[in-house]
Amino acid sequence: MKNVLKENKQFVLITSLLVVIGSLTSMITPLFIQYFNENKIKLTYEIMLFIFIVMLFSFLLQTFMLVYRENFAAKFNSNYLFKLISKLTKISYDGFIEKEPTYLINRIFTSVDSLYLFLINSVSTIVKSCFVILLSLGIVGFISWKIFLLLLILLPLNLVGFKHINKQLSIRMEKMQKDAASANKDLIVTLSNVDNIKSQANVSALEHLLKPKMIAMYDSLANNNKYAQVTSNAIVFINQLVQNMTYIWASILIVQNEFPVGNLIILSIVIPMYYSALSDLSKANVDYKSLTISNEFIKNNLDLLREENGEIEIQNINNIEFNFPSFLINKQIFNYNLKEVVNKGDIVYIEG
Repeated sequence: MKNVLKENKQFVLITSLLVVIGSLTSMITPLFIQYFNENKIKLTYEIMLFIFIVMLFSFLLQTFMLVYRENFAAKFNSNYLFKLISKLTKISYDGFIEKEPTYLINRIFTSVDSLYLFLINSVSTIVKSCFVILLSLGIVGFISWKIFLLLLILLPLNLVGFKHINKQLSIRMEKMQKDAASANKDLIVTLSNVDNIKSQANVSALEHLLKPKMIAMYDSLANNNKYAQVTSNAIVFINQLVQNMTYIWASILIVQNEFPVGNLIILSIVIPMYYSALSDLSKANVDYKSLTISNEFIKNNLDLLREENGEIEIQNINNIEFNFPSFLINKQIFNYNLKEVVNKGDIVYIEG
């Protein structure tokens, strides 16, 4: 992971800078309202126009960032794909046969997609979420230290809760990726045999052959989604409960003349952005877990099964002796009842 970020540090730095500027401009309204409240400045049309221009600048900046990221992704994806294909061509013969090419290719495309999602979406999301969370806490801290503490307590609750969820998801996602790759492999191999397909009287035989793997794949996906949504909704419910209680609490303080009305406006803008940033940070963690699983595949399959390089220099071969040879392929031993010496110049016929 560190190597990937180092190799693309220019992209990461530019993206981070643009995200910070975009996040700052998106928070311009609550910052200005807070400043006006403290200095008792009246809101004018000129100030509203200035806020509009700043927000328009933020929109244009985010559009530029989107175009820049996708242009980078178009080149990066193809380069990374062929880098993994190069690793694929260097694995051992037995490893190739055991894992099967279609399975390996499916996992390679999943790895490319995982890294793409992390670099294009998650890096910017992590930077933006952290910046918005810190800025939101800073603004709320100036308004009310009690609400600040309440939001601060929710921060570790969300991070620890989603970390536990994502830890369980990583185990489930690994199984899902394997099931999906295996199902796609069987589907491609079966449907690529045109003669076999056309010779079938009906599709029941194909369905009987392929359906168990398809069911396993979609069951795995459904179980992942059920676990992720149920557990995530529990944390989201706590966040919404605290958010609504905060608004009610602020309204009561306003009625009791202990809270200026402007603070409620600020809270109604800042708090949703705070919770949205918490949610985005958690989603980025899911992409990171998916990337980690893909990296494990690269490490355990493409790198670990890499064939040893080297050469044996042969000056001359005068004869070849076969003394009951045996071969070990994919943990299977093949024995041949052959005892023969073949000399240089002999004509050999191979049958099979």
